[in-house]
Amino acid sequence: MAILTVYTKLLDKTLEGARIIDMGSTRTCQMFVVPRDKMEQVSSEKMLHQYCTYILLGKTKTGKPKAYIGQSNDFLHRIIDHKAKKDFWDTALVFVSKANEIYASEVLYLEYLGIKLAKEAETYSLDDNKQIPQKPSIAPDKENDMELFFEEICFLTKFFGCTLYEKQETGKVMGVYHDFHLKSGKDIDARMRYFPADNTFVILSGSRVRAWDKQSIPKSAAEARKKVFSDKELSRKDGDSMIILKDFTSDLTSPSGAGSFCTGTSLQGTTSWVDKDGKTFADIFPKTE
Repeated sequence: MAILTVYTKLLDKTLEGARIIDMGSTRTCQMFVVPRDKMEQVSSEKMLHQYCTYILLGKTKTGKPKAYIGQSNDFLHRIIDHKAKKDFWDTALVFVSKANEIYASEVLYLEYLGIKLAKEAETYSLDDNKQIPQKPSIAPDKENDMELFFEEICFLTKFFGCTLYEKQETGKVMGVYHDFHLKSGKDIDARMRYFPADNTFVILSGSRVRAWDKQSIPKSAAEARKKVFSDKELSRKDGDSMIILKDFTSDLTSPSGAGSFCTGTSLQGTTSWVDKDGKTFADIFPKTE
């Protein structure tokens, strides 16, 4: 069996500083790992002045993993703007061609592949990458080269410990869960899966939720509904209801938030969600002081 050796260069001799990760002479991609507060450690790296694609990693205000995928012809110049305007990120992963053989059209194709796969995986919040960019037109041989280069990006991303491109199956990766049901009239018939280990609430595909909002709806629930209802891959209209087409993991972090998402109004979720035995969320997961 072939052995793949991965080399790591620690720029300040610690794992907390910037580093360069390389898969050896037979691979063309090299990854720079740059903490936000260690940017000066790579200020003299000439490779970061060439075309590259990059990922900014951090968390949302509720603690969910968040990423931004971008491209640039000069990362060290581009990151100045990101430090000023994006406060969520703490680490940047920057991918460059060791032979400097990637140019404008190729890097746009890499960005397209990255955003598309990350949105399909749905493991990170991509709020700042609102849409998948249009697929760039590049020569077939270049497209093939970039597909191979992107495979190396995926490997290095995973090697770093980031699951941005790893699709997780609900209930198999996230651990122990408990299912609940919420029904009200003809327009609401929703199912929720709760993962207590990381306080994650998933609205399951096939759920029927109310299509219109009331004035009393919490802001966070209203924003989540707007996001799902505007995406034809996530929902479709059916009378007074919206049908959820894919399992949706939102930034809502309470049973009431998940309930408000489904009903379009403020709701006491601890007593409204019930399981198959008729027990409420509060019965199964009582609040502890």
